[in-house]
Amino acid sequence: MNSRAGLLALLLATLAAGYLAFRYFYGISADFPFSQELLLVFIGAIATVLITAMLLNRQTELELRKEGQVLLLDQKAAVYTAVIEHVGEIVEKGTMNSALYADLRVLNHKLAMIGSAPVILHFNAVLEQLDLSMRDRLIATDEKDRIMRAVATLTYHMRRDLLGPIGGEDDAEVLRYIRANNADLESDEAGG
Repeated sequence: MNSRAGLLALLLATLAAGYLAFRYFYGISADFPFSQELLLVFIGAIATVLITAMLLNRQTELELRKEGQVLLLDQKAAVYTAVIEHVGEIVEKGTMNSALYADLRVLNHKLAMIGSAPVILHFNAVLEQLDLSMRDRLIATDEKDRIMRAVATLTYHMRRDLLGPIGGEDDAEVLRYIRANNADLESDEAGG
């Protein structure tokens, strides 16, 4: 913001100096016939350079902000994917050793840094289901189903955080589909 104000002040000072110089050269134009034209070219060139510098400065700010948002989105996607895969690994093994627990704690902290409030809230629900399931140190089949239902809801909120609202989609319907897909997979596993 200070550089923009500085450039604006420089532009105004240049215009004021140009105006005063123009008035001076206008007064002596009888002696120097092309002085007015040369002065106008000079003032135009300076004004063009300053305006271009201001526009490039603004464009650079926007590019840096955009690049930062892309990097944050990439980080979120990586952490969200890691959380889903890690919880899936715990559920698949049916137990949690100290290494899996340590990885889960690290993912929890990463999620706390970049996750949206709904994602953090629903990840807490997944952790509660894991905690309830691990009381006897083994995850039973019905407990796996409850954990994965919590993960399905978490996945919806991760999707919403990454993609934002998508025009024309009914959020409740999308959540219902994600939960239904999870339930279909659970019934396929129980039947197979």
